[in-house]
Amino acid sequence: MQPKSGRTGAAERPGTLYHAVLRGCRPESLVRDEDDWRKMVAGIESMLFWCGGRVLGCRCESDRLDLAVEPARVPLGGMCRYVSVPYALHFNRARGARGRVFRPLRLYRLQRAFRTEFVLWLHRPLASAGWSADAAYLDPQRAPWVDVAPVLEELGRGPGALRQYRALRARGIDPDLAVAFSAPLDSFSHVHSAVRPAIAIRKPRQRTVLRSVMRCVARHESLEPQELTSRARLRHVCRARCLVTLVGVRCGVPATAIGAVLGRDASTLEESVLRLRARDSQGLASAAEAILAALGTGEGEPDADPRPKACEESEEDV
Repeated sequence: MQPKSGRTGAAERPGTLYHAVLRGCRPESLVRDEDDWRKMVAGIESMLFWCGGRVLGCRCESDRLDLAVEPARVPLGGMCRYVSVPYALHFNRARGARGRVFRPLRLYRLQRAFRTEFVLWLHRPLASAGWSADAAYLDPQRAPWVDVAPVLEELGRGPGALRQYRALRARGIDPDLAVAFSAPLDSFSHVHSAVRPAIAIRKPRQRTVLRSVMRCVARHESLEPQELTSRARLRHVCRARCLVTLVGVRCGVPATAIGAVLGRDASTLEESVLRLRARDSQGLASAAEAILAALGTGEGEPDADPRPKACEESEEDV
């Protein structure tokens, strides 16, 4: 049984573990100092905020960034642009360079039975200068953006799980599995674009999703749906527009498409969401989760699945 399986370009399955690989296209390391690593982590945190999902492990060494990620509703190509685009700007600015920084994104779907072994492989000792999220498993407070629960729950409960993780990390994984995890990137892989440009709403499915989101937000905030597209700048209306933007992006609708419907510029909406997050992070997160839960029960529109078509399950394998 292979620990890693190829796949077609249909869609990522929400909640499935993927090995996402971003490689640089320059003959130098992607991350060379602590400032670069902080910028990379900031991009990963932004990805999780906007798109949901969770990251179970991370490793950046030489010209390669490896992520163990479980997407929620947004396709992984769209998620990873929150990492690759800001970091490419930082990379070029810091080095006085121009042009592309990353090669196309490579994806591998992993079987759940190999989840712990893959995380241990990601966090193996670094052979050269590099960074990893291994500190999150040794002290969860040091990297709160890494979700350690799925792996530690498989190893035990309480402090015993951490001791088991340290013992497994010191012993290492099966050499055959290590070879399979580090197989050449061109084998049984599917190539996605690491940066997908945002486009206006063209698919009827996206319009249906956005209408459902707007209905749920209006109901949650005790507003009329027409107020979301009005010129009103009242605080509660602006908060509702921020919720539409955040939940819409998490459901796979481009920010520019949301802005076109709300009559606002996409960058203005995103900045408003970030300002609201700085003021009331917990309230924003709980409201977004409540709206997503309402969408999941079909309250926004009868018989409506809030996931865009690009995120429906596919059983096709290569």
